[in-house]
Amino acid sequence: MKAMKNLSLSLFLLIYCAGIFSCSDSDDDGYSGKNKLYITTDQDPVMIESDTTPLRASLIMTRAYAKDQTFEISVTNTTNEMDNLVTVKPSSVTIPSGAKAVNFDIISNGREILKNEVYLEISVKALPETDMEVHQILKIRLKPGLRNPELSEEQKALLESYKQNGLDLSQWIGVIPVKVKINSPADGFYEPFITEFTKEYTGKTVITLSEQSTANAPVLKMTENPMGLTEYFYFILRKVTVENTEYWTPQPDIPAMMELINFSADSKETFDMTLDNIRLGMPQNGKSAITFTGEKSEDDPITIVPFHYDYSAWNRLKELADAGNEIALACSGNSQTLDPLFHLFTTDISEDGWENEPSDFVAPEGSLNINEGKMTFIFSFDHSDAGGYSQITIEYTLPE
Repeated sequence: MKAMKNLSLSLFLLIYCAGIFSCSDSDDDGYSGKNKLYITTDQDPVMIESDTTPLRASLIMTRAYAKDQTFEISVTNTTNEMDNLVTVKPSSVTIPSGAKAVNFDIISNGREILKNEVYLEISVKALPETDMEVHQILKIRLKPGLRNPELSEEQKALLESYKQNGLDLSQWIGVIPVKVKINSPADGFYEPFITEFTKEYTGKTVITLSEQSTANAPVLKMTENPMGLTEYFYFILRKVTVENTEYWTPQPDIPAMMELINFSADSKETFDMTLDNIRLGMPQNGKSAITFTGEKSEDDPITIVPFHYDYSAWNRLKELADAGNEIALACSGNSQTLDPLFHLFTTDISEDGWENEPSDFVAPEGSLNINEGKMTFIFSFDHSDAGGYSQITIEYTLPE
């Protein structure tokens, strides 16, 4: 599989900017063209309302000036009229003479008033020089805060019965911190999946007791950000579809389909995931084995991690396809589709379906270490147009 150095949706921009900067270094003397400004980040441009961890952003110019340049950062909510959702620190930034960039932080105000995600645009309020031009603003999705799930009396009774048998799952119900590690081999198909990469990041998942649980079989469900992978999978889905202008968007029916559902790389879509049927065995020697795989519904079923996806663009397309629209039907069930289930997990993960040398396969395995307060998962993953498996390692740790 092709790879990347980081998961930021701004990676192309950074590379592009780097190329511009290398040229502008030699063109500063006597160059009188527009000085383009880029507001970008090398992190995932997604924030959670309840998480006050700063998102580090940068304001970058293509060439330097002989004097300091000061900018006031602006924040615009393009979804609704709610304001005061985030704070920029510092709100006014200065690029020193001879320099081309400055960093600043965007921090959620933690108001926890959102019911749905909103889109924020980060730019500058005014340009101090007449030859400046804002070429790229930073677009951020701010998502509602994660909240502890509510349990029914029946679920509470089941948790108590598990506890009596040495498996206290009540500690694992709620908003649980997660660490994610993704190792991906290099592929050679198209950008940005070219070079090998290792990605490590942290997040949080909402875990509850599944309705499939019985007195003898505890089952967990991840209702928000399962395995900490929602934003990563959305990144992959966009890169193999709407942002793949080399192979995907030029397909014959794609332009008509995109117009039909008012879809583009800039349309404001939502993407969510859940994962049910995470089955735990009763503990032995302080450890409980976890089974979490399932079958992908196809004529020739394969074993995958059976995430459920809710993607607004696909929902619109599927509704039209179900109603018999010819354009929508032409872009369903094949490589032109927006169905996440088509593009994510395309090869069996219970055995080595790629047989690469050296092997990039890892068998799926999950376990709960009661004494250490850790729940871990490891599995293989690939996507449409991939040339091998990524290995994904997930570690949950009980919050202190």
